[in-house]
Amino acid sequence: MVIRVQYGGHGVGIELDELPVIARNYDIILQPGMVFALEPKFIFHDGALGIEDTFVITENGCEQITTFDESIQSLSV
Repeated sequence: MVIRVQYGGHGVGIELDELPVIARNYDIILQPGMVFALEPKFIFHDGALGIEDTFVITENGCEQITTFDESIQSLSV
């Protein structure tokens, strides 16, 4: 069973989750200076699979500012 995630990303700032929300039915235009985390994921009944990268919007597009190794990591609890 897969649970649908309601959004694909969110703004980053003083609070952990801020505007813009990157999701269906949110019509926010990204503008230079905005910082957002893009975090696509799949959630299963026994765990989750996902990645989160942070980007800043510049005059020329968007720039990734996270530097974490994006290879597959396995975490056991």
